[in-house]
Amino acid sequence: MLVSDYFDVCYRAPGRYWWRCEDPYSTDPDHYPYSLLTQMTLRLIKDQPPGRALDLGAGEGADSIRLARCGYDVTAVEISGVGAEKIGRFADAAAVVVKVENADISDYVPDGEFDLIICNGVLHYIEDKRLVLERIQSATRPGGLNVVSLWSNFTPIPDCHKSVPAFCDAEAGIVTERYADERWRREFLYFERNKPDTAHQEKQEHSHSHIKLIARKVA
Repeated sequence: MLVSDYFDVCYRAPGRYWWRCEDPYSTDPDHYPYSLLTQMTLRLIKDQPPGRALDLGAGEGADSIRLARCGYDVTAVEISGVGAEKIGRFADAAAVVVKVENADISDYVPDGEFDLIICNGVLHYIEDKRLVLERIQSATRPGGLNVVSLWSNFTPIPDCHKSVPAFCDAEAGIVTERYADERWRREFLYFERNKPDTAHQEKQEHSHSHIKLIARKVA
């Protein structure tokens, strides 16, 4: 099954597939005790002026809408046509503006430079991570942030996720390698291991391991 088809099915379900909480768009870091990446991102952007943000693999748009609430000019890129439609609808309901592009990030070339680029929960579906990361890094302004999260291979891919190909990265793999040189300053790096999945009760009980990284491009 294609990744786009898989997430079309997921996102056709009524209501939200991700972020099933009272306020998924809160801009208060303290509201995310179980999402270190969201918490740390909000803390890091708190004292800097908003600019352009790019959300790659945006899902239903929670990160995009949250950043738009913070004053960012946001472009959301999502491979699922159903997901892209939901981003627009959810952004309208939240009274914010998000530019939505229905595209595969493997082929997507960012338009200009961005102050913040998020790539959350999508790189494990991309085999050629190097090309995508090169584009992300090239499109980041000096002083800008990259926020990246994907499955690591510390935990085997659960059976319930084997309907589409997944390409997990090693903890010392391409993602951490790309942010290890002098052009980048790591603000946050966390290897989350064997975390039980609690987002989707409709799936069998399973766990994931993640690489969670935030890095700033050296000015």
